[in-house]
Amino acid sequence: MNPVESSTWLALIAAIAYIVGSFPTAYFVTKRMGRKDIRLEGSHNVGAMNAYGLIKSNGSGKLAALGLVIIVATDMGKGILAIYIARWLSFLGYNPVVALIIGSFFVILGHNYPFCFKFKRGGMGLASFMGVLLALKVPTLAIWGGAMLLFIFVAEYIQVRKWNLTSFPKVLSVIGNQVPGRLIGLGIALVPVYFFDSQLLFPALGPTILVLIKHAGKIKTLVRASKNRQG
Repeated sequence: MNPVESSTWLALIAAIAYIVGSFPTAYFVTKRMGRKDIRLEGSHNVGAMNAYGLIKSNGSGKLAALGLVIIVATDMGKGILAIYIARWLSFLGYNPVVALIIGSFFVILGHNYPFCFKFKRGGMGLASFMGVLLALKVPTLAIWGGAMLLFIFVAEYIQVRKWNLTSFPKVLSVIGNQVPGRLIGLGIALVPVYFFDSQLLFPALGPTILVLIKHAGKIKTLVRASKNRQG
């Protein structure tokens, strides 16, 4: 395959992955179950945790949990689909590693900045990233997820000097609100992934950067809150 043909097929993978990633699962689930526009409520983030909180605010914890499962499973499915498409089209003769890097990056880009919302009000990309990791190699998700949870719960303990994990909603609250732990975990979780399979580093690196960028707003909020407490 000549460079022009290779570039054309890789561009097609990028476009397909972006379109797949742009499907706003949380928006539709929240509209159906919570009768709310997720873009205008809560954190305005079109993601699983905001959807869970909004649906639960209507008084149904079980319905909110069901919505959460649907959103996470579907968003993971987007990541899985993008990677499988990149692999499936590899018979065309392009570099398969480059295709995985492009597919993983653009599916998260679509999730975080969907064209249907004018490239704004997307999600954080974590669930879709989990799907990418699962599709790259099944144990990768467990390795990455274990490292993430470790840093989240350690950061929570350091911050509040105790763990309040007595129920499912409280565990979700820690995972959703422990931003410093998530940020540290996102960066460091790539290390065990690299030692597990060094070829997975670059397909995982692009999505990690995109997820970190989406957390920038939460970082600013934390800094402002800290300054207000000190002032």
